[in-house]
Amino acid sequence: MLGDFEYVRARTIRDACELLKDGGGEAVAYAGGTDLLVEIRNGLRAPKLLVDIKEIESLRRIDLGDESSPIALGAAVPLNRIAEDESLRGRIAALTEAALTIATYQLRNRATIGGNLCNASPASDSIPPLLVAGAVLRIEGPDGGREVALRDFCTGVKRTCLECGEILVGIRIPPLATGTRTAFLKQQRIRGHDLAVVNVAGALSPSDGTLRIAIGSCGPTPILLDPIKTGADTAEAITKEAVRDAQAAASPISDVRASAEYRRAVLPVLVRRMIARLLDETGGV
Repeated sequence: MLGDFEYVRARTIRDACELLKDGGGEAVAYAGGTDLLVEIRNGLRAPKLLVDIKEIESLRRIDLGDESSPIALGAAVPLNRIAEDESLRGRIAALTEAALTIATYQLRNRATIGGNLCNASPASDSIPPLLVAGAVLRIEGPDGGREVALRDFCTGVKRTCLECGEILVGIRIPPLATGTRTAFLKQQRIRGHDLAVVNVAGALSPSDGTLRIAIGSCGPTPILLDPIKTGADTAEAITKEAVRDAQAAASPISDVRASAEYRRAVLPVLVRRMIARLLDETGGV
């Protein structure tokens, strides 16, 4: 059983924020519900009110503009729309690749990009690609809106900077430098649907010689590493620096999916494979 709670469908963002504020800590936003309902069923959460935001039209939009424009994603866009959007793949392949690895096809029809971010799992697959792209989040509340860099959004395991009455309404991805390539890799226990044992995302910009890497499932939150300036360095030197930085930043734990030792062993393997892929796609650095 899911327990007892009230359900209200919000018609506007303002309505949703007011309902959440009035409900205090006992009201939660409900979009796809693929994480939330499982947590309620398992007794991990016991909200008294679910505020359904998934039918608010502005939260369901994807706006790509042209290549010089930011990408705007509404928080209630289903993950399958992201995974299957060829135009979006052409702009930021790592995000569509990551979305495709989340859950099953049926669940991705319900699960939303905003819900995946707000779940704030250290093993989130959508966060690392957005981190390397410099994503900024738009948050609305009863007293107005604010923007937060994604790197500051997750504050711990299953925790975010959202305050009472606030909801995530959109994700803005700045235009990537010309020629930038992105990639996402994930290690999991089984073929098919499973949470990441370790995941990595990277963005390589030949025009300014910058490599950005983010890693997941290796700390309380996904981790964005400091940018690496590739310059005239060889692939071997770039890879060595990236592996060193990733290992220094990682603080994995042992859980039901893997031991900390296994995560530490897998992480450099994925980093090396991802960099090799990025360098190959850009013809080398």
